[in-house]
Amino acid sequence: MKKIAFLIAVLIAATRFTMADSGCYWVFFRDKSGVQFNPYEYFDEKAIERRAKMCISICDSTDYPLNGGYVDAVAQLADEVIGESRWFNGLGVMAGSVEIEQIKALPFVLKVVEIAGTMMPVSYTDKTGDDNESLEQFFARDAKLSPQLQRMQGQKFADNNIDGRGVRIAVFDGGFPKVDKLECFSHLFSNKQIVKTWNFPGKKEDVYGWGEHGTMTLSCITGLIQNEKDGTHSQQLGLATGAEFLLARTETNIEPFKEEIWWAQAVEWADRNGADIISSSLGYGNTRYYTKDMDGTSFVAKAANMAARKGILVCNSMGNEGDDDSWRVLITPADADSVLSVGGIEDTPGSYKKNDFSSFGPTADGRRKPNVVAFGHACVASQRGGTTFAYGTSFSCPLVAGFAACAWQTRRNLTAMQLKSEIEKSGDVYPYFDYAIGYGVPQAGYFTDSIRQSVEPTFAFEKDGDNLSVRLKPFEKETDVFYNVTDENGRVVIYEHANASSAAEITIKHIGSRPNSTVNVYYHGYTGSYNCNEFNSQKQGPVNIATNGVSLALQRDTTNAAEFCKGRNKNIFLQMSYGFAGIKTIEDTANDRKTSMAALLGKHFEVTKRYRIGVGVGIGIDKYRGTALDGIARSNVKRESFNTSSVNFELFQRVTFIHGEHYSFGLTWDCGVFGSWCYSNRHIIIADVENANYESSKSINKNYDYINRFQWGVKTAVNYNFISVYAKMRTSDLLKSSYPGSYSDFLRLEVGMQMTFTFHQKAMGR
Repeated sequence: MKKIAFLIAVLIAATRFTMADSGCYWVFFRDKSGVQFNPYEYFDEKAIERRAKMCISICDSTDYPLNGGYVDAVAQLADEVIGESRWFNGLGVMAGSVEIEQIKALPFVLKVVEIAGTMMPVSYTDKTGDDNESLEQFFARDAKLSPQLQRMQGQKFADNNIDGRGVRIAVFDGGFPKVDKLECFSHLFSNKQIVKTWNFPGKKEDVYGWGEHGTMTLSCITGLIQNEKDGTHSQQLGLATGAEFLLARTETNIEPFKEEIWWAQAVEWADRNGADIISSSLGYGNTRYYTKDMDGTSFVAKAANMAARKGILVCNSMGNEGDDDSWRVLITPADADSVLSVGGIEDTPGSYKKNDFSSFGPTADGRRKPNVVAFGHACVASQRGGTTFAYGTSFSCPLVAGFAACAWQTRRNLTAMQLKSEIEKSGDVYPYFDYAIGYGVPQAGYFTDSIRQSVEPTFAFEKDGDNLSVRLKPFEKETDVFYNVTDENGRVVIYEHANASSAAEITIKHIGSRPNSTVNVYYHGYTGSYNCNEFNSQKQGPVNIATNGVSLALQRDTTNAAEFCKGRNKNIFLQMSYGFAGIKTIEDTANDRKTSMAALLGKHFEVTKRYRIGVGVGIGIDKYRGTALDGIARSNVKRESFNTSSVNFELFQRVTFIHGEHYSFGLTWDCGVFGSWCYSNRHIIIADVENANYESSKSINKNYDYINRFQWGVKTAVNYNFISVYAKMRTSDLLKSSYPGSYSDFLRLEVGMQMTFTFHQKAMGR
């Protein structure tokens, strides 16, 4: 037992050393004393023009550079300086635990904040490659706009020659491969619409490589493809074909810490270079935070809000965690108050059905999200040429960013926040709102039509005691109906999506017991509300909803939405391993090989976002090969093996070095202890060979009492997603000291491969 305790202590110390030896930090300074700033040298003309138009000072202290002496002093202590933030007077560094304590002690350092997460593209699914038949179905004959744009009434922008001209859009992603070569983007280069590019990880201008995600998202803003039927005219994938662009690579697949710094730098870079809109299909979720943290207080959320103060409209994907029981809510910086957060709906014309993967609102502090939605299944450009189809809010966000550029072109006098509000009002279910579809899909007609079309009421409210009935007008086909209940603060407490056929009725029972509540309904193009202050009932009862002629499509009770899915994650895993190599110990013995097979079922328990504890139990079979293993020499024996069957126990700790993306688990390291209880059915198999052709053999089976039933040792593994290389060292003796055989030191060290299949469970409450 002393050995086990010692091993555990060593492993814990090793893990602490690994986790604490080097980290990524923001170092924030107390002031900017002694610095000089010339805005006319620093800012692009478009940035100065934007500030002047929106009455924003060009000499704001947040734009001043950092104190060079402070930066140099920190750089001398840090392992690496990653980048700086003028807006927050901070420096991003890599440093060891000792060095970071020295940095904290510097008199001009205000505070140090560790960065412990990874920003990554909002996950997506590439549905198909070059599927011409699907593309022909996607586009109507001779249509100029794809259905993803038609759903936003994009034709009204096109008819009025509105294409985002005069608006500059910054696009953040993990790279833009082949954008400089694909026909889909040739108009950007012909017209010099790409103003600047910067690769923050590589510290260079080249962004035309790496992950395809950026090529896809950019095409949803400005893509133009040739009609595949006759090739005579172009068809649009995005609305803002006339806008200018800034392309920033801010993310890599192998960097676990620095993306937050690069994203913040990119926001300031976009501001400096005159961006009006930022389109970001990137974000932080469960790799760093808990759902309670989605309250707009993350560093990237603060940077997004600061961009809004500088006059920039930031569009960000809600995230694809809607069907992930361990998360489900939005990601940051979509939780920022000033961000236009975009969810996804299915691509059926006229439908409002939310994509299952699209994340839900609200924010953890109860603010309304998403703001709007667009198609979460989009036709996008492929770096292989042509088009492909992809799922994800990664694509609904840039679709809305392109829409925003066109909308801003029609009303250049609007501030960024005024434009955000107007886009919400253009939503086709506005003023109805819920946490699945926001205010609906933005409509171009709101910005192009001088006359608003009135809509006749399609339902009527009727009081019945303390109940409220909603009587729906019958239509020829089944129609979406949405309804919710909001409290006195305007927070949605209950909402449902349904399909209504013929004459249908919805009854909200006991709503009279909530006199400060409001019932809101959207049905067949009409939105109406009923203020429950008109009730005089004194009855008390739980609010619930009864329906007649209505089939529910989505039911959500959000009374405690801010508390939804708070907690630490736990995962069940199944592990299959095969040890294919045994390494000889110090003694020179006749034992020459060991193989093993094992299966283990267990759980991971999250301690922090980068550290987990795992436990498991399973079964295994070990086979040792050699000669004279039972102490009896046989001249005609060419091969002997000694087999043990066991029940195995493991306790280990997992450190995450690189979080995975797109449903993978990244790069991790496991280190722990194991124990094995060897049970009956132990035997020796002797292959008795009579000639060189191995034509005959025989087995000798024995039950041995010479085995120490309990075995233990240490195990370590390096894992990439579900594939691992492991090493396992048995520190106990396999055989008792009284064993009569000539070999008493069976191979103790094995290496092998293992596969781990992890099954997510709903987060545990905190």
